[in-house]
Amino acid sequence: MLRHRQAMGISQTLHTQCFALVCAALALALARPVVLNAQTDPARVNPLRRDPAAIEAGDELFHERCAVCHGQRAQGAMAADLVRTRTVTRGAEAALFGLIRNGIPGTDMPPQPDLEDTGIWQIVTYLRALALPGQQPPLKGDPDAGRRVFRQAGCVSCHVVDGTGGFLGPPLDSISVRKTSEQIRIDVLDPDATLAEGFETVIAESPDGRTIEGILKNEDTFNLVLQAASGDFVTLRRDQLRSVTKPDRSQMPADLGTSLSAEDLGNLLAFLDRQRDRFVPVRRGFANY
Repeated sequence: MLRHRQAMGISQTLHTQCFALVCAALALALARPVVLNAQTDPARVNPLRRDPAAIEAGDELFHERCAVCHGQRAQGAMAADLVRTRTVTRGAEAALFGLIRNGIPGTDMPPQPDLEDTGIWQIVTYLRALALPGQQPPLKGDPDAGRRVFRQAGCVSCHVVDGTGGFLGPPLDSISVRKTSEQIRIDVLDPDATLAEGFETVIAESPDGRTIEGILKNEDTFNLVLQAASGDFVTLRRDQLRSVTKPDRSQMPADLGTSLSAEDLGNLLAFLDRQRDRFVPVRRGFANY
């Protein structure tokens, strides 16, 4: 009986101590200042996102303060490659702001106490635009006129936009999320410069001299599967072919730089620049235009 009472007393004491600790923690939490979330706290919201002037100013500040370690295009030198690091590409902008403001103690990354908030946001905006094509400011031009050029030039026969189009070329619904404006320009003017994965050109020759050209869709030791210009899929047996070649060229015409006027080309690029959906098909959700 005595042991039972002692055990009861110890249990009550433990409950009392736990209750006291909970009360103390609650009182401490209530005494702390309220932290505003990212929607209301101005220090956590980037007011300069996709602002062309902010990107230009951030470029200057970056080269003045950061480029000596991180490289001229932020792609790494004595310090990290900021175009690929998760802190820039996937982290919150507020976290990147804090990193620039406070530096990293114990490393060569110094704080920037003399830089005003606007300057730090300019660097953040510059880095995000550099690392994430979808964060870049919109190209000048008329996207509606560019959509017409896209159809009139025959691009729609090979590329899907907004769920419609051909399949001989890669879909372009989210092209401006994956590539920068300059990369898109190069793809249009020099399509052979960078061949899209999964859209490799193949020329197969039969024993009687006939040639079959198409986009390689699948291959193994015994067969090739090509998609012809008609859109049809053709399965070819390797042992029934005289030769198989893979020329380093695209199926896309390479004369758009001369066949389109400067205005039409600019509008076409402006239209492609607006294709910023991360997942297709989805509604436009970036609210960037």
